[in-house]
Amino acid sequence: MADYLTVSALTSYLKRKFTADPYLKEVYVTGEISNYRQRPGHQYFSLKDDGAVLNATMFKFAFQKLQFKLEPGMKVNAVGHMDLYGPNGSYSLIIDKLEPDGVGALYQAYEQLKAKLAEEGLFNQLQRPIPRFPKKIAVITSPSGAVIRDIMTTVQRRYPIAEIVLYPAVVQGDGAVPSLTAQMTAVAEAGDYDVLIMGRGGGSIEDLWAFNEEAVARQMLTMPMPIISSVGHETDTTIADFIADQRAATPTAAAELATPVPLADLWLGIQQMQQRLVNQMQRQVVNSQERLQRLQNSYVLTQPARLYEGYLQRLDIAQQRLQQSVVTLVTQRRHQFDLIAPRLTNAMTRQTENAQQRVGRAAAGLQLVSPLAILARGYSVVEQDGHILNSVADVTLQEDVLIRLSDGEVTATVTKKEETE
Repeated sequence: MADYLTVSALTSYLKRKFTADPYLKEVYVTGEISNYRQRPGHQYFSLKDDGAVLNATMFKFAFQKLQFKLEPGMKVNAVGHMDLYGPNGSYSLIIDKLEPDGVGALYQAYEQLKAKLAEEGLFNQLQRPIPRFPKKIAVITSPSGAVIRDIMTTVQRRYPIAEIVLYPAVVQGDGAVPSLTAQMTAVAEAGDYDVLIMGRGGGSIEDLWAFNEEAVARQMLTMPMPIISSVGHETDTTIADFIADQRAATPTAAAELATPVPLADLWLGIQQMQQRLVNQMQRQVVNSQERLQRLQNSYVLTQPARLYEGYLQRLDIAQQRLQQSVVTLVTQRRHQFDLIAPRLTNAMTRQTENAQQRVGRAAAGLQLVSPLAILARGYSVVEQDGHILNSVADVTLQEDVLIRLSDGEVTATVTKKEETE
């Protein structure tokens, strides 16, 4: 009777086969990335071609070393070993190293970062003009390379009054990125530089890689002064070249960009401007002298009385017009008066007659209510001690009273009074 193996026993046997096989300890596989989505830790995806699909696993420590970004559909060259996962019986390629097929990993990373920064619009942020007359120029480069010598020689030849300050930096290798960013920070903190030159000589893409790092590019965006990038040869183009305000093909070209106006040209320009200023001043003097001569010969100075002839004529004409206006106005007013005077006399006569009639009527009315008219009808007014007596009760016996009549007064003594019902 056949011996049956358990699933676990068979899986363990197959796993040992995978592990012990010398051809599977290190395999080189070319395939297309499939079923990939980035995970925070280990990465799981597939490699495929037209005829088969192979599961692939890339552990976190290996994935962190990638210089480019994995994308679905990317064709890659993988180096790793085969292994079998017991719990589900599946085998996969454990990838230790991965490169794009046909394109180097660094170049792939360069293209991906270039596309990323271009999409963010960072390549168009720095468009500052280079100062025409720089006082201080900062240079970040290797202190021992030919770059600094070429820059100093060119600046000395073109614009020797500019001060060059070297900020030595590591320009390739593992320490290049922190060295470059630290020196850029130092330049920014100094704050008195007109322009910054960043450069290094030519080399492979590996040698120039520090200038393709995102940290360097973003640090460049914070610099307060214009940046001239001169990295590699003319055919080499780095991310730093896209970020910088200006790109120079060589260190000499960078120094020429940093000193746009040679001192000799500047001195020649000053002399030309000086001569133009002298010529202009001479023309101004000649023009002023000619103008002075014209003024001296002018009738305004030779015959000043002629200035007032026109004004005197205008004054005479104005006086004549004023006199005519006054005569005309008086004549008009006199004519109006002659027309109004008879009407005014008649109106005043009518007003006087009407007033006399109103006075007569008022006098007649007053006569009707006058106390004298009442006295004339036989009545009298009796006063005692200056008070008019209205009642018997007001009369004091044996006292004099004054009796007013219409034609005089009578004084009498009261001897008797009697009240009537």
